[in-house]
Amino acid sequence: METKTEVLPILRYAILALILWNFPGFALVYINDSLSSLLSYASYGLILVYVILNKKTGNCYEMLVFGLLYYMIGILVSQVYIPDIYFFYVRVLKYIIIIWGGYEVVKNTSQKELWFFLLIGALSILGNIFLFQNPVADYGRYSGFYLDANNGGLVCLMGLALSFTIIKPLRLFGKLSFTGLGLITLSRTYMVTWLLLNLMSIRLSVKNAKMLLIGFGVLVLLVTFNEFLPVKNERLEQIGALINGGQQSNVQALNEDSRTETWARYYDVLFENPIFGNGYHSFYGNGVVATKWGVHNTYLLIWGESGIIPLLVFLAFLIKLFLRAFEQFYERPHALLMLTGLALFFMTNHNFMTNEYAIFILMWISIQVKKSPFAEKFGRFSLDNQSAALQKTE
Repeated sequence: METKTEVLPILRYAILALILWNFPGFALVYINDSLSSLLSYASYGLILVYVILNKKTGNCYEMLVFGLLYYMIGILVSQVYIPDIYFFYVRVLKYIIIIWGGYEVVKNTSQKELWFFLLIGALSILGNIFLFQNPVADYGRYSGFYLDANNGGLVCLMGLALSFTIIKPLRLFGKLSFTGLGLITLSRTYMVTWLLLNLMSIRLSVKNAKMLLIGFGVLVLLVTFNEFLPVKNERLEQIGALINGGQQSNVQALNEDSRTETWARYYDVLFENPIFGNGYHSFYGNGVVATKWGVHNTYLLIWGESGIIPLLVFLAFLIKLFLRAFEQFYERPHALLMLTGLALFFMTNHNFMTNEYAIFILMWISIQVKKSPFAEKFGRFSLDNQSAALQKTE
């Protein structure tokens, strides 16, 4: 029994490292596909071992139902040629394992542990600047282990949200670190969401407004020292010109290749088959629309590939979490902040079904808001009681 107790935390940390630090994906780009496959299968194998040793104590049934509907409907109505159906079945099996088994991993993961793993992942963005350059997307934006600036920004947003309720000695450090590292990604999604989360945090304390000034200061510093970065960033130059009162052309340049333009390319195909969709992988690049890139929107991806039913299940799950998180905002504000960040991220990213760390984070949030002493008393608390609840977490 003692051996089992000692092994379980080690197993859990190994799984969290592989998943939250995106080691399989990182190895695929920077090392080779053999190591990437080994790390990927190792992460799923360790999850199964963890469940066997820990035993099952619960499930995220909504995500299981949603995933099965998405894959089953998607493959039945598929209009895209799938060269090897074996990989489709492997993808489905991986999803089931990450939901069914990963639930136990995140259920036993504390806020401080998650914050720590996200911090290390975010710090890899610095490594992207000075230690390794992305051979696939070396264009002056940095994403660390996560290979894509928006994904790197998501990790920083999740860490920032947790920093509002982490232990006091780490709060300011966390806010500054995740703010600065997130801005380095130059992700427009990160910037907009960062602003929204900080505005929401003012409801907790007016003192949080200072983060708006700090963030603006960090952005000015990035613009100032853009010339010293290994790769000059065109977006930083555009932002710098805007800050200095540049021309309207800089606003237009920032809006080029916007997500709304990307979504619009898929609308006609979407409404041709709104009930059951166009099939698995049809809304990725080189699918039913002649474009190199995919739809860049999780909601449109689900709807466009498997129809309205899986989308409604997914939205119902998110809405339920939002209602619970809103009820518990003063008790655990990080839950609503994280959900807001994820919901906006889903509007600009279409890789959620294969994004294990995003799935882990969503399940972790769902467990956090599942039970609360305030859940049955929504609307009956005065501001003083809500503030006292927040101080209790401190």
